[in-house]
Amino acid sequence: MLKVEANFQLGSLNTLKLECIAERYAHVSTTGELREAVSEAHQHSANINLLGGGSNLILNRFLPGITIHMGLRGRELVEESADDVVVRLQAGEDWHETVLWANAAGYFGLENLALIPGSVGAAPIQNIGAYGVEIAQLIECVHVVDLRCGDIQSLTVAECCLSYRNSVFKTPDGKHLIILAVDLRLSKRPFVNTSYPALREAVPNESATPSDVLEAVVALRQSKLPDPRVDANVGSFFKNPIVDNVTAAHLQREYPDMPQYPVDANTVKLSAAWMIDQLGWRGAEKCGVAVSEKHALVVINKCARYASEVIEFTNKIAYSVAEKYGVSLDREPELVGSD
Repeated sequence: MLKVEANFQLGSLNTLKLECIAERYAHVSTTGELREAVSEAHQHSANINLLGGGSNLILNRFLPGITIHMGLRGRELVEESADDVVVRLQAGEDWHETVLWANAAGYFGLENLALIPGSVGAAPIQNIGAYGVEIAQLIECVHVVDLRCGDIQSLTVAECCLSYRNSVFKTPDGKHLIILAVDLRLSKRPFVNTSYPALREAVPNESATPSDVLEAVVALRQSKLPDPRVDANVGSFFKNPIVDNVTAAHLQREYPDMPQYPVDANTVKLSAAWMIDQLGWRGAEKCGVAVSEKHALVVINKCARYASEVIEFTNKIAYSVAEKYGVSLDREPELVGSD
């Protein structure tokens, strides 16, 4: 039977370690429990908040309604051919553990996405990506439950509308969908993707294996990014801004050293970390919140208790970037709850 707890403290369930009280909280480990929690929310006309690994959220002091902590676990092989497999991963599975599992099983393609914090269910929401690979390239379909009617559906990768750190699940059209499981198509034939410059430098050997790439990605991330289990953080705090070609050309003339990465024929991605670094924010600290010494995109909660302190500090960073470069920085983690 589903257990629902009142006034539940979520401080240990978010990687920023911010104090937050959930009005009501339920940990669900089966689809049946999930439906029960949703039904209870409907009966009380209560908001539904979803919690996975807590690695991409900024939790405000209070979460009204019912907070559903996704604990659905399991991995299974649902399709296999001579060349590839389709694996079904339940939403509550840890992402990095899943990458390790796939590599050990001889299912390849996830190596570049190693050590990204969070759960499987969060991967399509953010369209997680690293070192030249995005999860959009591997998704076969995403299984969801519709909060409005309780129906279970399977969305194709096209229906998920995946783009840079975005998806239908972050829009009004998809807010009513809860991810239950993700089907990924992975290769049985070993191959490596070292197109990303830093990874190519780390794995220069042309006979490198997927395991070599996996180890290199883990080493690179550990060298650049603080461990959220040690230093409370959500990974990259700001998205890399995407601008039009005219804006990019102007910035290149003004700042010749500014890194730029073409996205398509009309747009260019800029390095948020470079701009933050240039403005001297790396290592800066105020009110218990700091920019990591390791990476300018990572914001660490040293001793702040509430989201308002994190938001105040990071707003100053974004304002300084806008003032200097005329570029807006958007947060990657989602701010939820009330103050």
